[in-house]
Amino acid sequence: MGASPEKSTRRQFDLTMLHAMYGAFRRDMARLEAAGGVDGAVGSRGVRNGWETFRLHWLAQRAAEERALWTVMRGRVPGAGPRPPLVDAMEFLGLRLVPLFDTVDTALERGDGHVFAWCARELPEAVATLLDYTEAKALPLVHELLTPYEWGTFEVEFRREIGFRGLRDFLPWLLDGASEDTSRAVLAMLPPPVRFAYRTRWLRRHERRDLWTVRPGR
Repeated sequence: MGASPEKSTRRQFDLTMLHAMYGAFRRDMARLEAAGGVDGAVGSRGVRNGWETFRLHWLAQRAAEERALWTVMRGRVPGAGPRPPLVDAMEFLGLRLVPLFDTVDTALERGDGHVFAWCARELPEAVATLLDYTEAKALPLVHELLTPYEWGTFEVEFRREIGFRGLRDFLPWLLDGASEDTSRAVLAMLPPPVRFAYRTRWLRRHERRDLWTVRPGR
């Protein structure tokens, strides 16, 4: 119990996509925070679309991580027993987000600018706390505690969450504002037909959505 599989073999998985996703989440939280300080943002279609896109990908990511990563790792953290404190801490930090997500949904539905502005201050900090903790404490253990098959399962789970059609929204959202190095690394992981679709169709479609753009009443 608590021993990692194939402990004598040091693996190093490519976490490029995972780090890119965490970067995209932080970017959207910065845009939410900025929108919270603009009059009329709560009635803007661009802000609503930005929030809905963030929420969709956040929930897909969390579900895939829980099923394919943390559930598997939970019983393998050395000396931690069946309930490792680091996994419990991530669950606690994730649960803190639930009422904040619900409150943003309600504020946008009701057009409540005051509540939206409050959420735009509180939620980015809570999201950053969870992401920072996960990157510092949990992701380093992925290389030690998972087999190559188990790591590959995470990618399968995430694709299942968003679906093939969802890829056309996910990829340009992921790389929106990303560094050139990150974009190059992510695209290099994908097959040529996906890269072609991204450059010729998906990117232009994404730009027309004007996510997080504040245009009251639109």
